[in-house]
Amino acid sequence: MCLDNITTSNFSKIQYLRSHNSNITYPVLKDMFKRGLAEPGVPSEHDELLDVTALLLIKVHKDNTILPSLVDTIFLRNREGLFTLDLIWAFFEARDPYSLMLIANYLESDDSNDVKLARKLLDFVPSIDMSEEKNGKKQYMDFFRFFKENSPFLYFTGENFQRTSKPIRYIVSKTAKYLCRRISLNTGNPLTSLTGNENNLLANFNRLDDDKQSLLSNFSLRLHYENLSLWNSWIKTSISNQISTAHTGLMF
Repeated sequence: MCLDNITTSNFSKIQYLRSHNSNITYPVLKDMFKRGLAEPGVPSEHDELLDVTALLLIKVHKDNTILPSLVDTIFLRNREGLFTLDLIWAFFEARDPYSLMLIANYLESDDSNDVKLARKLLDFVPSIDMSEEKNGKKQYMDFFRFFKENSPFLYFTGENFQRTSKPIRYIVSKTAKYLCRRISLNTGNPLTSLTGNENNLLANFNRLDDDKQSLLSNFSLRLHYENLSLWNSWIKTSISNQISTAHTGLMF
C-alpha cells in the first residue's frame, strides 16, 4: 500500500487513497486491519498503515463493524501518547450515531487519560457539562439519556479537529424533534416528505427564538411518547397555545 505524498486535506486524502489502492480487495484490507490490531506498540509506520486501512474500510467499503476495535485502538494509543488524529477522523466518518456510546463507555474508565479524551470527543452536547470537575459516571448517564432521547434527530455536520479545536460533530434537529419525524443523518431533512400541515407548523415554529424552540421540541417529543392521542390534539392547536401548554407541562 503506497503512503507517499498523502496530502493533509481530508478530501484529497480520500481521493488519493481510492485512486492508489483500488486494486486492494476488501478481504485483503480487512485482514490488514486485523493484523494491525494484533501488533500494538510497533513502529509508527505500522500505525499509519492501520490508519489508512481503517479509513478505506469505512469510507470506501462502508464497514462499520470495525468501530468497536477502532475506538479501543484510539484510546490505547492516547494512553501511550501516540498519534490518534487520523483514527479519530476515520471513526467519526463512519457517521454512525450509535458508535458514540462506544466513546461514552470510556467516561467510566479508571484511567484519567481515557476520561479526558472521551470528554473531549463528546463535548458537542450543549446540555451536558463535560468539564473535568464533573463526575465521569454522571456524565455517562447524562450522555446516555441525551442519546436515548435525541438519536432519531441527530445529523452529522462533518466538523473535525482539522477544522476546529472543538468540533460540533452532531446537531439535534429541533424541527424534527418538534414534529417527531426521523431525519437523514447526512442532510438533517425528514426521511419522508412533510405534509402541508407540517410545513405550516414549521413555518410558525421557525419564527420562534431558540429557547421557545427547545421548549416546544422537548415537550412535543415527551408528549408523543406518553400519549399519542393527546399529542395529535396538541399539535393542531395554535403555536401560542402550544407554548403555554409546554410551559405548564399540562394538557388542557
